[in-house]
Amino acid sequence: MNRLEKLPVPILPTFVGALTLSNVYAGFGYSWLRHVMMWTAVVILSCYIVKMIRFPKTCLEEYKAVVPCSLYAGFSMVTMILGSYFFELGFTAGKFIWGAGLAIHTVHLLVFTVRNMIMKREISTFVPSWFVTYNGIMVSCVTGGAMNAKGILTVVTYYGIAIYVILVPFMIWRLMKVEVKPAVYHTMAVLLAPCSLCVVSVLNVLEKPSQVLVTFLYLCVLASLVFILIKLPKFFSFPFAPGYAGMTFPMAIGIVASAKMGAFLTEGGQEALGNAVIQLAGFQTFITTMIIGYVLLRFFMMFIKIEAR
Repeated sequence: MNRLEKLPVPILPTFVGALTLSNVYAGFGYSWLRHVMMWTAVVILSCYIVKMIRFPKTCLEEYKAVVPCSLYAGFSMVTMILGSYFFELGFTAGKFIWGAGLAIHTVHLLVFTVRNMIMKREISTFVPSWFVTYNGIMVSCVTGGAMNAKGILTVVTYYGIAIYVILVPFMIWRLMKVEVKPAVYHTMAVLLAPCSLCVVSVLNVLEKPSQVLVTFLYLCVLASLVFILIKLPKFFSFPFAPGYAGMTFPMAIGIVASAKMGAFLTEGGQEALGNAVIQLAGFQTFITTMIIGYVLLRFFMMFIKIEAR
């Protein structure tokens, strides 16, 4: 129980990244890896549910802090991914799990907005992890193709694009003008996530996506990716902490965005450019595997260390 109470919030978005990467590898034919990661995520999610039931005060204190609160969105994101996985396996309940994840995320988003944008605003806690809450709901568009929820997914897609376009200029200004404290430094990597989710959602949900819109969003993906690669040495200059989770899901969904964009360009008759983008996805897969593998290993080491005590 002591170890369970100390289960860090960032483990949730880390597994969103790990599950997304396992889906990428499943596309290469490595389905066993995907199954192992999905069932590991079931264990982690179950542990967190027990933590919420057994230690509600601890979870409430975490939820009151702005950055951990924004990362709690990883709970519903993992739920949506697992719901899609179970539905794909033939379990009808998977659709309800996916829907529950979407509903939980919607409620969380509204609560987060009321508490941190209406009731109070603080520039020091306005960091890119906010996108986990505000754009994380678009995981429903990444995973919900078989859910027969076209209308809902279309609304989520347009909402996601709108909130990204609204928030990102303020976020860039904040990162340029206000110091980012070491404790939340890795949240800067989250900048890659919302634009990648927008690209994937547009290509998954909209029947005739605007090439101008898709190109603009993917240019944002490229700019964010370059930013992360430049920052990578600095990111790894810090001692390991749960905040390293900030690099996991953004890098993983960035692979999906590049793969989708490459296919979109190829289908549009731009084979050379499409192939270049797909080749870029290969480099992204290589780098992301190292990052997520490292973060998962260090989390496991933390668990072993706690257990030894």
